[in-house]
Amino acid sequence: MNRPVLDVALLPSLVSPESLAGQTVIVVDVLRATTTIVSALYNGCTEIMPQPSVEAAREAFRQFQGDAVIGGERGGQIVDGFHHGNSPIEYTPSAIQDKTLILATTNGTVAMEHCRAADRVLIGAMVNLDAVAQQIKQDSQVTVVCSGTDRCITSEDVLFAGALLEQLIAIRTESSQPIGQLTDMASIALSHWRTTRQELDRGKPLADFFRNARGGLNLVKIGHDPDIVFASQIDTFDLVPELDLQRWIINNPQSPKN
Repeated sequence: MNRPVLDVALLPSLVSPESLAGQTVIVVDVLRATTTIVSALYNGCTEIMPQPSVEAAREAFRQFQGDAVIGGERGGQIVDGFHHGNSPIEYTPSAIQDKTLILATTNGTVAMEHCRAADRVLIGAMVNLDAVAQQIKQDSQVTVVCSGTDRCITSEDVLFAGALLEQLIAIRTESSQPIGQLTDMASIALSHWRTTRQELDRGKPLADFFRNARGGLNLVKIGHDPDIVFASQIDTFDLVPELDLQRWIINNPQSPKN
């Protein structure tokens, strides 16, 4: 039996796709793809088809038989001809309920492509932090894959990874489970979160940290500060989207429809 290991890839490029075989992977792109995915599914989206490029999304939409919308961004802005961008606030029940979302983003959906060899791929964000921790508490081999921004490490994804590890360690400690060995990158993420949490405990909003991260700075520049506030809320949703690796569809396994 493999020794339990908790790992973090601070960027997809820092982990080989082959090494994810047998792993439970949590893909995170706090600002904004994974937050948007959680929000859309909570608001009634039937399923999400993640696409690695704008061209692939357009082709998937052209071939889709059924009620679908196409969403995504390049440079943070809605793609010309798409129904929606990559804002979690856009995907209200009236916009997405009972529809399939075909989604292409600069970082998040690209990171998912890197994880095809994994045993299981879950979608994580601050808004479903505890739900993810509860979902993986029995999993031995866990890797958090941070999407980053424009192929660079970004603080908000690392903060999620650290917060998830802290929560998971607490759950396992309370139930007398083996915690697992933390890799160097996992230890870096955990330390980053714990340092940040000291300031959160003194009243500084998490959104302030996000605004000063690479991804947050980009969003502030283009007028998407409300998305930062939304994405900084912890445990807003009690659902864990899962990527079906055979069908390449993200859905909510807890939904009565699945």
